[in-house]
Amino acid sequence: MDSSLPIKRSHSESKESSPLNSASDETLQTASGDEHQEDDEMVRESLSLDVVWRGNERYPLRIPKYATVLSIKALLEELTGVDAESQKLLGLVRGQLPRDHDTLAGLGVSSGTKVRLLGTPPSDRLQPRSHWEPVEEPGQAGRSHVLSTDWAERLRRLVAETEVRVLNAPRPGRKLVVLDLDYTLLDCKNVTGNVADMARPGLHEFLAAVYPHYDLIVWSQTRWHIVESKITLLGMLTHPHYKITTALDISSMLTVHVLRNGREVDHQVKPLEFIWSRFPEYYGPHNTVHVDDLSRNFALNWQNGLKIRAFRRADSSPRADTELYKLARYLLQISALPSFEALDHVKWQGR
Repeated sequence: MDSSLPIKRSHSESKESSPLNSASDETLQTASGDEHQEDDEMVRESLSLDVVWRGNERYPLRIPKYATVLSIKALLEELTGVDAESQKLLGLVRGQLPRDHDTLAGLGVSSGTKVRLLGTPPSDRLQPRSHWEPVEEPGQAGRSHVLSTDWAERLRRLVAETEVRVLNAPRPGRKLVVLDLDYTLLDCKNVTGNVADMARPGLHEFLAAVYPHYDLIVWSQTRWHIVESKITLLGMLTHPHYKITTALDISSMLTVHVLRNGREVDHQVKPLEFIWSRFPEYYGPHNTVHVDDLSRNFALNWQNGLKIRAFRRADSSPRADTELYKLARYLLQISALPSFEALDHVKWQGR
């Protein structure tokens, strides 16, 4: 394949003539059929919980029956701001508090169970949402120019001191796609409480389609137990058609001082050098694509960054979002290139 294809050819030309497009359509159609079966199974294997908090706030949840108590707490932390560690759930087990590793099925919880949540959000979570929720509007997409001069040394310490839990070994010859979690793969503030509705449309089809060519790493700006709970509830750790290499949390991120939109500010970034240093024989700048809804996370690796539109309020427009289907076709189109270092992912949707 001509290495200039993803850079210079128009979208219409690529769609008509590239054999990778027909291959990607076939892969997506096959994965879609499997996904419908898995959606049906998720519905059959789930149950409803009616969570009541602070007297009159109600959170109706639809949870897989194999979910752990910790997974439920992680979901409620996103919805209420109460830290999972400080939550108490009354009503799952008569007369006692369940253990975090207990599953709903193991506890014998029935659908429709009423649960009372006890807990108070920490003071910093009582600020207006705009102060603590990472939001990036289209008009604020200017690139951060890193002013910090010590980030390389701090990164070396971070690599040396941070544990990485390898879930599945990297595969020789595969490229890498690093995926943000919140608002990229799921709507973590979905108000329906239905775990199945949190997933971005096409989530499993997308991962299954690109997996033959790419290893998959999830990187979320939250704590490990939240990351683990979300990808477990979404079925990303047990899917038969793809495997997650590892998942990274906020402890693997760096804070840098930057010039952004004419102002000097500090913000966290996801330094891909962290991954490249841990897996140097597999991944590097030449074969990595970082997908995120916040462009500021690319501050140390702009060339590898691919910004995707944020996925919010999934319940208000179910199944209307097609970003992951488009992204799968793009990643499959470029997968045969020997290097991504000449690519500009800014206009990826037009390829």
